[in-house]
Amino acid sequence: MSKNNVLVISECKFSYVGLSVLLKKHYGKYDIKLFSDFMHGGSKAAKIAKHDIALILTSQDLEQSVNVIESLVSLHQQYNIKPRILVFYDDERVAKLLAILGISVELVSTRIPLYSLQEKIGNLLESKESGQIKVQKTRELSPAESDVIFNLLRGDSLLHIAQKRGTNPKTIFSQKYSALKKLRLRNMSTIFVANK
Repeated sequence: MSKNNVLVISECKFSYVGLSVLLKKHYGKYDIKLFSDFMHGGSKAAKIAKHDIALILTSQDLEQSVNVIESLVSLHQQYNIKPRILVFYDDERVAKLLAILGISVELVSTRIPLYSLQEKIGNLLESKESGQIKVQKTRELSPAESDVIFNLLRGDSLLHIAQKRGTNPKTIFSQKYSALKKLRLRNMSTIFVANK
């Protein structure tokens, strides 16, 4: 895998162009690819896993950001090769959801000054450790539990999830209960309340 293999995940082509110029101007030549599929099933873990570095600009649409976060969870669960990741966020709920899920990645608010943004990207490119995905073992969900939680975050009902999976609703309820217990949540609505 080339160290110059960079994936920019953004639905905004201007962000992609800006990051491309920044990378080429300040950090030499990088093979930069844009991936803008934020829809369900988009931003797949397999796509991210093929790159050494992923710069992810989360959407202002929370559902689309949830899809990206689901990809990070899948990446951790399914792949041994883990790219270094920098997540840019505008919505505080993105940072909160990552914290609730026990996922630690390099997070950068899009509201910081440009020179600080440059510094963060520079640190990620120069360090082998920076940006590695880490998950708290006590909060780590099984693939089935993750699937339930992310479907609920997208607005699916337990019954609909059970129908899609062809399984008993009691199984889905049990997986939801187990996931909430691991995440130390009383109910799903807690996730949507941004910190003040």
